[in-house]
Amino acid sequence: MLKRNVNSHKGDNGKVMIIGGSQMFHGAPILSALAAEHSGADLIFPFIPPCQAESAKSHSLNFIIQTFNENILTSKDVKSIYNMSKKMDAVVIGPGLGTDPKTKRAVKSLLNHLSIPTIVDASAIFYTNTYPKTTVLTPHRGEFKEMTGDDPTEKNVQKWAKHLKVTIVCKGPEDIIADRDEIAINKSGNSFMTVGGTGDVLSGFIGGLIAQGMEPFDAGKYATRLLGKTAESLTELQGSFRAFDLASGISGMMKLN
Repeated sequence: MLKRNVNSHKGDNGKVMIIGGSQMFHGAPILSALAAEHSGADLIFPFIPPCQAESAKSHSLNFIIQTFNENILTSKDVKSIYNMSKKMDAVVIGPGLGTDPKTKRAVKSLLNHLSIPTIVDASAIFYTNTYPKTTVLTPHRGEFKEMTGDDPTEKNVQKWAKHLKVTIVCKGPEDIIADRDEIAINKSGNSFMTVGGTGDVLSGFIGGLIAQGMEPFDAGKYATRLLGKTAESLTELQGSFRAFDLASGISGMMKLN
């Protein structure tokens, strides 16, 4: 577990904003927010469509819900999100945002202006190649190939991490984590992690760890390993699991690792 100052106050151990959701993908930002919460971060601020606010509230009494102007992210939301980001320790952007052209423009604007550590997930990774100073990209292997044109090999993942000046967590049967200086492989996990939402859990988990002071590369290594171990533990007890189960298992597995 991450160490905490015994004299710390509410909010000192991580404030995370999750920007995600659309009418079709209501669960993604909630799963990401739950993972950030279970990572130990103090305060979680889901920024989501108004049609999803009540559902998000039902999943955690601790979420501090903010809503878009419409049921998709648009440029109308950029100013308020940017202003709120100044009070955060990390931002996760992308889970469930969808591909509406208005959303693409808003994401591009935000990524050009955010100044705090940012985790970019799902379709948001395709909308720009200009990122905040501290950025983690979380593509799966197919998304990495689509994003770069290269096969997701260790060499290529690190090449693009250097080129884009980011940390890349390339998800797959073996996860590849790389920044410009280091590279690591995670082999934990199992095939049940193909269920929908596990990537959203990972992005939220990484965001929560970074908000608590962990370096991006270390957060990528730790989060992929721990989620893999959580998946292995779940399948020892039951025949399958949901992404919700994976998020809920984070805090218990952190105690053991």
